[in-house]
Amino acid sequence: MAKKSKPSPAIGHSSNSIVQIAILVGFLCSLSVIQGQDVHSQCGNLIASPSLTPFVVPLTFPPVIDISTGVPITLGTYKISQSVHPDLPNTTFYGYGTSQDTATYPGPTLEAKKDVASYVRFENHITDPEHIFVVDRTLHHASPPNGGVPIITHLHGADAESKFDGHPEAWYTAAGDTGAAFITMDNVYPNEQPASLLWYHDHTIGMTRLNVAAGLVGLYFIRSEFEEPPFLPSGKFEIPLVIQDKQFFPNGSINFPDIGLPPFAHPQWCPDYMGDTILVNGKAWPFLNVLPRVYRFRILNGANSRFFTLFFSDSRIQFLQIGTDGGYLWAPLLLSNITIAPAYRVDVLVDFRSVPVGSSFFLNNSAVDTILSNVTTPTTSYVMKFNVVRSLRGNSAQNVVMPTSMGPVPNISAWASSATFYRNVSLVVTLPPLFNISFLLNNAHWTDTPTETPQLYTIEIWDITHLIPNGVHPIHIHLVNFLVIHTQAFNFSRLNASECSLQLPYPDAGSCFTQAPQPPNPTEIGWKDTIIVNFGTVVRLLVPFFPRTGGLYSFDPTTFPGYVWHCHNLDHEDNDMMRPLPIQPPPL
Repeated sequence: MAKKSKPSPAIGHSSNSIVQIAILVGFLCSLSVIQGQDVHSQCGNLIASPSLTPFVVPLTFPPVIDISTGVPITLGTYKISQSVHPDLPNTTFYGYGTSQDTATYPGPTLEAKKDVASYVRFENHITDPEHIFVVDRTLHHASPPNGGVPIITHLHGADAESKFDGHPEAWYTAAGDTGAAFITMDNVYPNEQPASLLWYHDHTIGMTRLNVAAGLVGLYFIRSEFEEPPFLPSGKFEIPLVIQDKQFFPNGSINFPDIGLPPFAHPQWCPDYMGDTILVNGKAWPFLNVLPRVYRFRILNGANSRFFTLFFSDSRIQFLQIGTDGGYLWAPLLLSNITIAPAYRVDVLVDFRSVPVGSSFFLNNSAVDTILSNVTTPTTSYVMKFNVVRSLRGNSAQNVVMPTSMGPVPNISAWASSATFYRNVSLVVTLPPLFNISFLLNNAHWTDTPTETPQLYTIEIWDITHLIPNGVHPIHIHLVNFLVIHTQAFNFSRLNASECSLQLPYPDAGSCFTQAPQPPNPTEIGWKDTIIVNFGTVVRLLVPFFPRTGGLYSFDPTTFPGYVWHCHNLDHEDNDMMRPLPIQPPPL
């Protein structure tokens, strides 16, 4: 029998809290009046980007660096100027690269091999005295005594020692200032996990949203000749797509809020940064010419807050999803649309063989901007364009098989029966006087004593309960991959009024649950490191704190500074929706 964690110190909201949130929504709706009286960038009501003609820029790809040779490489962060669209002046970004001249947004794509360690040094060459965006100093944030732009790079999805994990307090500046958890700029990635798509991005405490919006992101592939089927598209038929949203001023600079919500509590912090321009691999609404072949798309949602529900304008074209955050699915899924939260990665096959040459179609988005607006900005309803072109001489036929099975199905029930700890964690919001709003995990702040302290080489079951009166939160756990056991909806209003209990099973009359446990939906199947938690639901996860091979880590995960778990809406993460995850020694 798994031990149970103690109940969260606060798991509900008074009716007064709901009234406060209603007032907050009203404040957001009034921003158009405020915006008309000043020239600042107001959270929730940014000035629209200049009108840009979509689908005139070809899709481009970041440079590729092979890091599987055992030779250390150095990537720096630099201030760069780069074009996103010919009708817009160049944009200032922070980008990764081997030099000032080679730095790009997104950063170079790193290619690693399974079981071959990679050695990557991340240096900070951003010498700006202040960030290109305004820093909200009411948040707990990196505050280098000599100024500058602090950075720390996290390899998202990696099984790596915590000193190489990009701990939020391990930041450093070009001037040499460091955070309390700083150890090294030299990182060792064992690459012992299954073949998959990871990504690297900044993770600085209180400033992650700023640095990611500024451009500090890049892709990281782990390849395995023994795991990857030979019948999948490869080479020019394997296309990486980094999707983000941004807003721009007419001079090309990024329009990021400098007046927060509400400004008398958090002067610059915005709960959801949403841009009206969709970028793919750093280009605004690009196009891609494709042959009548099968393509493999490796897609990352690298946005700060925006969810995407992707679908093709031609209903004949669908996604065959073969992989997710942690690698291959055991059974491919044929989907007409696919929802990806921030930090989600999906591996999909798209068959263009039946599409007539000369046809054009679009990759579209139907997800709303935010729960507060419940609308989709028209310019964000399309992502990119595809043109089917004639195969040129020299393009031989593909030897591609659309798979029906990708491997054995994990025995989730058997693993769950061996769990040693049951952990109930909750998503809450605090609304103290003056609307000093914070989204929290288990009603605890980042600096509070750790409460999630799993033992190494054990299995835990986590129930993540969404106790915020609205919204959706993508929750990310460092070091591990997990499996969704089920989700279950409950009546938030009755729970909030103490009229029922989540401790009683459905369909008990005293239970708050409104349905029996539901199996994971298609985007929740497979090994995940980030999971969507919807309003009014409990998501149950199987979380093994050991490698998926069932063996031992080649490093000690219990050492300083430890890992973290957090909401991957970066605006929420920066405002305390993150908690320490120190791994404890294994049981004797």
